[in-house]
Amino acid sequence: MAESFKDQVDALTGFGTTELDALTDWLQAGTREVINILPPNLKEYCYSKQTFTSAAANSESETMITGQLGSVFAGSVEARKIRPMDKHKASDSASIEYASATDPVYYVEGNKINILPASLAGVYYVVANPTVAHGSTSIDNFPNEAEYLVVLYASIKALQRLMNNLNTNSAIDTTAIALVKDAVDQAETACDKFESADESIFGDEDTFLTTSSQLTEVKDALHNVKTLFDTDLADDDSSSAESVLYWLNDEDPEMVQATISAIGVEIQRAQANLSQWNSIGDMRVKEINACLSEANGYISEIKIRMERDSQKYQWYQSQQATLKQDYQQGIMALIGKGVAPQKAGGK
Repeated sequence: MAESFKDQVDALTGFGTTELDALTDWLQAGTREVINILPPNLKEYCYSKQTFTSAAANSESETMITGQLGSVFAGSVEARKIRPMDKHKASDSASIEYASATDPVYYVEGNKINILPASLAGVYYVVANPTVAHGSTSIDNFPNEAEYLVVLYASIKALQRLMNNLNTNSAIDTTAIALVKDAVDQAETACDKFESADESIFGDEDTFLTTSSQLTEVKDALHNVKTLFDTDLADDDSSSAESVLYWLNDEDPEMVQATISAIGVEIQRAQANLSQWNSIGDMRVKEINACLSEANGYISEIKIRMERDSQKYQWYQSQQATLKQDYQQGIMALIGKGVAPQKAGGK
């Protein structure tokens, strides 16, 4: 195969990760699983030759690296298997079960293998634990026609990992949600100012309470308007400006016009102060609305990211189901090719 196992898994899953140790573990686990279910004729390719020198009974030193044992030889002669409890009989020249160089025996006791008689050149074939690197393009001691199943196995595991990754999304869990909270907190802070004695437009001395505040100016201007309109209706005490009604009663059109002009100025003063007061309150409202709008923007982003994550999860599930089906079909195809068993090294 031209591509590495990693590139093949990436092509099937989009895994593309730095979790290379995990990928190597999946490849090796997949190789072991496939070996365990290979038919005998294909398992022949998985045996590895091991050599050692046989020892006397109770002096075994050769450690088995796996339980999948093939043929065992003493030199060029195939050894027959005995029970470990019969090893002393095989070592006793007076026993009918005595082992010789032309009729050697072997036994497995615990995780040790040994051949009798002692001091023979022992050879055994065993399925070793596979070593599969993610950057490799082939597997040693493994049938080529089964390698794609290892890729499928690792890809299924990679898709499971990708689905697990979607349980947490730092862009949502950490960033966006934190920004929503910040925006809402800022809106709450602005809203609290409406109730603050120091910052509220209703509690601020410069806008509401003192003699120089905007609303006091509005009230004063409107009071002057009323006074200029209907106060001092009949008398002329020279202590205050006379009203429009007074000058009308006095039939003095010029003074009527002048008083009406004064009323207009006071109305404009009231409108100007009221507009300023409203703008102060409106700026607070705008600040709150801006913060809430920002929060809604982040919430929309969260929804989009969650929808995208959901799409990814569904694709991962679908692709995983497809690869599982391919894997099972591939296994069945290999099993169907099985022939009568043949021991490794017995050709």
